[in-house]
Amino acid sequence: MSLPREGIPWIEIVKELRKILRELPTHFTGFVGSMTTVPHQLAKQVFLEFMEVNANDIATFRRVRELELEAVRMLGEILGCRDCVGMITTGGSEANLAALYLAREHGYEVVYAPLTAHDSVFKAAKLLRMRVVIVEHRGYRIDVDSLEEAVRSNGPGIIVATVGTTGFGTVDPVEAVSAIAREHGCVVHVDAAFGGFVAPFLYPERKLGFSNDAVVSATMDPHKLGLAPIPCGGLVVRDEKWFEPLVFEAKYMPSGYQVGLLGTRSAGSIAAAWAMLKHMGWRGYEAQARELMRRTRLLTSKCAEIGLEPVVEPEVPVVCIGIDRDVEALEFLAKRGVYLYRCGLAKGVRVVIGPHVDEQAIGEIVEALRDFTKSSRSPSS
Repeated sequence: MSLPREGIPWIEIVKELRKILRELPTHFTGFVGSMTTVPHQLAKQVFLEFMEVNANDIATFRRVRELELEAVRMLGEILGCRDCVGMITTGGSEANLAALYLAREHGYEVVYAPLTAHDSVFKAAKLLRMRVVIVEHRGYRIDVDSLEEAVRSNGPGIIVATVGTTGFGTVDPVEAVSAIAREHGCVVHVDAAFGGFVAPFLYPERKLGFSNDAVVSATMDPHKLGLAPIPCGGLVVRDEKWFEPLVFEAKYMPSGYQVGLLGTRSAGSIAAAWAMLKHMGWRGYEAQARELMRRTRLLTSKCAEIGLEPVVEPEVPVVCIGIDRDVEALEFLAKRGVYLYRCGLAKGVRVVIGPHVDEQAIGEIVEALRDFTKSSRSPSS
């Protein structure tokens, strides 16, 4: 494909792109392995209305920064902080990168994380040239005994605790992790990109965020269960002092500075996050969380009927269904129009129960899994 000498009419371009789009799976046609879901219509509308506004220009578009801080404070409130600061990002990967960058700039050059942490944590550490100390996990949750031994041996650093692991839907013991951090001069970053819109509503007795003194930052992604469009992540930071290294001089900007590791940012993501947090409210997200976990239990019970079990009981709506021939299973299921992901650290396929995964979709997933298990037992397989 080369650059055309003469421009092609936009009608023809739209036809070509729509043809490609029709070939792609959607959330309503079997795409049930991803942590994203169908954005709310309100979020899509305000995203389009604000998308041309450059949130990087804080002086000209001051009200957008105010909206952003309001959205961040609402995210922080879910995680136990009423006066947090931060920013809306492109997603969890950028937020985790920014969180580790802040820790490094505050003098912490060691990252403690189990292999159950999201891959973006290790990518960020590599980019920032921070040293990673791998901590053992037990039941796909960070092992606090291993963590304590590691920090005793390697000194202060930033510990990454996950609320809703990517492959298994487990939740790290954030309170116990924070106690170890406090004792040994460490700080904690909570990656709640997915679980942040579920776990605080389901387990209010647990201290999963900023109610722990050692927690300095957290990731929450509105483009997952926050119901905002992609790209829309969130970095929540305890206070202005910790956030300060993410404010950079920008001589050409009217304000003289810019916020974040990137440059030009669409205000569409900010407006969408703000709108959904206002529209759903605490009760809306709580009801969604409870319903998604009900469907998660329905999936695991139906899988048990065909001899399949989760590798570990999930605490948020992410299920790793144990299957030894997971790659073959993914290929088989894709041909059936069911698109799942791998679990990563264990043999199995990952299902994410988003709002678009209703009981009918769960039935179709289980039926496809049943057919795979039958085919894999047949002599020809």
